[in-house]
Amino acid sequence: MRSLLAALVITTLAVAAAADVIHIPNEDPDIKCIQDGINIADPGDTVLIHAGVYDSVSFVDTPLGSRSAVCVMKDGVTIRGMDRDDVVIDHTLGDFGILCLDVGSSCQIKSLTILGGITKEMCGGGEVADDRDLRAGIACLESASPTIRYVTIEESSTGIVCRDDCAPTIEGTEIVRCAHHGIYVFNNGASPIVIDQVTIVANYDYGIKLSGGSLTVTNSSITHNHKSGIHAYLADPTIENCNLYWNDYGSVPPENYGGDLSDLTGSAGNISEEPFYCDYTGSSGYDYHVCFESPNVGGGAGGVDIGAWGGGCSDCTSPVEVTSWGAIKALYR
Repeated sequence: MRSLLAALVITTLAVAAAADVIHIPNEDPDIKCIQDGINIADPGDTVLIHAGVYDSVSFVDTPLGSRSAVCVMKDGVTIRGMDRDDVVIDHTLGDFGILCLDVGSSCQIKSLTILGGITKEMCGGGEVADDRDLRAGIACLESASPTIRYVTIEESSTGIVCRDDCAPTIEGTEIVRCAHHGIYVFNNGASPIVIDQVTIVANYDYGIKLSGGSLTVTNSSITHNHKSGIHAYLADPTIENCNLYWNDYGSVPPENYGGDLSDLTGSAGNISEEPFYCDYTGSSGYDYHVCFESPNVGGGAGGVDIGAWGGGCSDCTSPVEVTSWGAIKALYR
């Protein structure tokens, strides 16, 4: 028995020791960008990205045709930023910031910021009826189910796109001020996309748009989006302990749930209350932490915070009350 246990320990240590950390930037002249690191990584390896802006673009064949991305992920490989705020993937010149094709949950994306893409005025091309999935901060295609944690996506086209049997896990992530949807799900299949403690704010279209498929949303703050907070068509998502507030605020009353969804406020722990973000209007650079007295603080299941961020300021001021309609519309230009 002792010999067997010893063999198991040695085997475990050998597997752990086999995992490499590939630093970006790297002293190796053949590793010039994040994609170079991913290309040489083996399952279990981590590509560790140091502070900087990364915008080199690669092209790859996808179900949507040839597309460009700053990073094309590999199954079993983790990419992780040294600091969420200081590691920036800028996909202004690419269709996607990060593209995931046929990868499982051991493929991980952690602790970085994605920005760029194209504005709503430029989006188009007429390649499909709804081209919201042609540009995104993160795209999950072809049964891709990566783990996405502690990522910020801002001012992209759509934040995250998932289609055709994809079931990523998305946790602790912020998706804000995108030109289309926060998260767009199309026919993702029976396995649910899992969204937990996510903040989705001030996106020009829906916070989450689900067209067929399965989705579980918990402990998330989905507020101040131009259309419904969560819109479902031919789908019945599970939504629990979330704060949906002031979405589709052109409607009277604002429409937090749309499509096939009835208003879930007051059921399954869901609320609809001003979260009091520390800097919603961007006067000091945008900050989606909430004030210490926010209903988001400790308002989730078991007392966890609702959304990606906890308390960060004392000023509980609502932009709905103090910001003019013209100023709110300006956030989407």
